[in-house]
Amino acid sequence: MVVNLLFPRGCAGCDKPDEVLCEACRALFSQPTAQSFDGVAMQRWFACGWYRGTVRKAVLAWKDHGDEECDRAFADAICALAKASGVIDFVRDRHGSCHDVVVVPAPSSPASIRRRGRKHMMPIAKHLAGFLREETGCEVTVRDALENRGVKGKSVQTSGAVQRSQRLKGHVSVCPSVSLRNTMVILVDDIVTTGATMRSCVETMRKEGATVVTVLALAHTPAGTQKVGPTQAWSRTQVQ
Repeated sequence: MVVNLLFPRGCAGCDKPDEVLCEACRALFSQPTAQSFDGVAMQRWFACGWYRGTVRKAVLAWKDHGDEECDRAFADAICALAKASGVIDFVRDRHGSCHDVVVVPAPSSPASIRRRGRKHMMPIAKHLAGFLREETGCEVTVRDALENRGVKGKSVQTSGAVQRSQRLKGHVSVCPSVSLRNTMVILVDDIVTTGATMRSCVETMRKEGATVVTVLALAHTPAGTQKVGPTQAWSRTQVQ
């Protein structure tokens, strides 16, 4: 296309010519990590990689600088994470206990949505739902179930777990038109920092009657998270 000749793009992570996300940078989103979290049925949440260096640059290009061509690469990374972490087997084994299996994107503030011109996590959520349908044989849908109102400032600019919790307190809620009762939910997010957003979303959905399976994120920043190598088996906690 003429536009590609006039304005050639480079890899979102390393600027390699004619790449959306080159093979080397994609590999950095294939280094799954896990951390314990009692609020979800699997007892752990998972991320594709570490939020630093090339990963940070690529995520920010996509999230805050309009690089929508990264949607597919990041969706593929989340789907690979769902498989590596055992989410597929978990859903397949337990979907009979709930009426619906639902993928819910973590909410952005109205100001962030206006600035970006879209809900950036929605394409990722839709792709994951389709992937889970194919892999599990279950009916999996996407629900834009959460809203985040009255929050000031970007979450990545707020330091400390206490600050983040105060920033989010009372602002994450389930949309009035959406029911999550007796559903099995997979929450998807872009960046997990202190985990305050994740905990607020999970707590809110559980109060509405949802079983939150786990949280899948593109990247995370907290110290102390266990890194899981590609040859290690992921253990899965049984639901009591």
